[in-house]
Amino acid sequence: MKTLIFFALSFVAISATAQSSAERYTTLCAGCHTADPNTFFRHSMLVNQSTEVEIGAVIRSGRPERGMPAFATLTDEDARALGAWIKNAVTSSKTALTGTMIGRRIEAEDLRADRSAGYGVAEEGDTRYLQWIDRGSHLCYEDIDLTGVRSIEYRFAKGEGEPPRRFALVAFTGEFASGKRIPLGEKVTPLTGGWTAFRTERLGLERQLEGRYRLCIIGMGGGGVFNLDHFTLSDVPGAHDGITQTFEAPATILTAGGHTFRMEKVGDIDGEFWSLDILDPNTVIATQKSGAVWLFRRGQRIGPIAGTPAVHFAGQGGMLHVRAHPDYQRNGWIYLTFAEPSGEDNMLTIVRGRIRNERWIDQQTIYRAPPKFFSTSEAHYGARIAFDREYLFFGIGDRATQNFAQDLGNPFGKIHRIFIDGGVPPDNPFVDRADAVPTIWSYGHRNPQGVTVDPRTRAVWATEHGPKGGDELNLIMRGQNYGWPVVTFGINYDGTIVSNATYREGIEPPRKHWSPSPGLSNLMMYDGRAFPRWRNHLIVASLAHQQLKLIALENDVVVGEEVLIEGMGRIRDVIVGSDGSPYVALNQPNGQIYRLVPTPDD
Repeated sequence: MKTLIFFALSFVAISATAQSSAERYTTLCAGCHTADPNTFFRHSMLVNQSTEVEIGAVIRSGRPERGMPAFATLTDEDARALGAWIKNAVTSSKTALTGTMIGRRIEAEDLRADRSAGYGVAEEGDTRYLQWIDRGSHLCYEDIDLTGVRSIEYRFAKGEGEPPRRFALVAFTGEFASGKRIPLGEKVTPLTGGWTAFRTERLGLERQLEGRYRLCIIGMGGGGVFNLDHFTLSDVPGAHDGITQTFEAPATILTAGGHTFRMEKVGDIDGEFWSLDILDPNTVIATQKSGAVWLFRRGQRIGPIAGTPAVHFAGQGGMLHVRAHPDYQRNGWIYLTFAEPSGEDNMLTIVRGRIRNERWIDQQTIYRAPPKFFSTSEAHYGARIAFDREYLFFGIGDRATQNFAQDLGNPFGKIHRIFIDGGVPPDNPFVDRADAVPTIWSYGHRNPQGVTVDPRTRAVWATEHGPKGGDELNLIMRGQNYGWPVVTFGINYDGTIVSNATYREGIEPPRKHWSPSPGLSNLMMYDGRAFPRWRNHLIVASLAHQQLKLIALENDVVVGEEVLIEGMGRIRDVIVGSDGSPYVALNQPNGQIYRLVPTPDD
């Protein structure tokens, strides 16, 4: 755990009489560090080994090298009181948790959200549980005392039609990238008779440990999903199904698509990456879903960048896509998409700004939906953007209300087209219809997770998440209907039918569809020099199948598919650098950036 970090997304001076320390913590800190300071600061050397006066001095002076600004508008007394409150919260929690945790029931949703990924939260009656736990998902719980623990009892559900599902239980110390990893056992989850038909199984630990650890449940191969209600730490022995989970990169030299290459690590974080882009030959920018924006320069991690927008970090929401302006070297513009909070609601918003001295400045809003479209939903944001000369394409998912995708008066379930400064092009297909959202370019989309423009032809391509099955690759054309939910190759997760039709007149069919769903994420048309045989192919990333795919096209028809890399983690984004090397942002279990580099003898 890093020492005390306050990342102020916005700051308003607080007078001594205006707020208590608890209120001040909520105002300044809880947006990034949750409402419970113990979750973040339990292992902080500053909090544990310093006096409240010393903590207060750090709060007032800041730590720029760690991304912590100076809160100099607080008085010495206010800062000292805030430091004392944080220290007391951590100390009190530790005192309460001393001794054994055997018999402790841990609710699945009480995880450390910024260090977990690949799940949703659902409710059925009085049961609140995690759903969609799949290959590459990781659910991480802080400060679990494993002293005397010999097994865990876990309550899960798994519906019909899914293959057996395997998960690993792993204990971590320190940060994901540099700390120790201790595999404790794996288990195959059988069918339980339904997605809310929960039952309890036992996973025995391979070894007994002493002390506190970050305990993670990590989804593995099998292609299915399961739901998790809770687990209980037990001193009863039990069996497991072996240990196979590894966290290593593939073999040093890989061969695929007619080329040999190696994987070169660029950087990592302790949380979940969502996107990356190349600012110059030495600098990568990346977004962390929990809200941070990072720079990686010549192997050095810089940030988080101060002053970026506040985000709604829950479910599939957070800080999402990042792209540099096509003329970034001249104008410095960087575009961000994120789930913007508004009370209890949220909505996808696009802004642009510049970074100077590790601060986000000059912010301009490029797209913000009217307030009536802000929603409590935390799913299907879409959120990808792609530049086409003076235009910007972006997708918004159906926000888990499928019929919105066919409603031209609603921005959900659409791919939109605007000018790069946010204006509406007068030749958009529905711009003259009073009952239509003028930015719409195409409609009938469930959740477009990737958008790219072919630099040669200006064709727009998009990847789309189906429900259970039916992931799609689409060629996006002006004013066309892509069918959701009128036609689909997938079914609902509970096995019910979305539509009996896979094709219908007047609806543009996908150029390719996949079942089971690989969980397609972003894609790029490769036009680099480093791998000549990949030129004019689509490179497509995936989450559930943890693959980077090479898609061959002839006259916009898919004629081939090959896997370039597999099994490194959930690949959330892919981009091509100026040198022609593809870069991928992935999570296994922490955020990592890798670069595909041709070997000298390729």
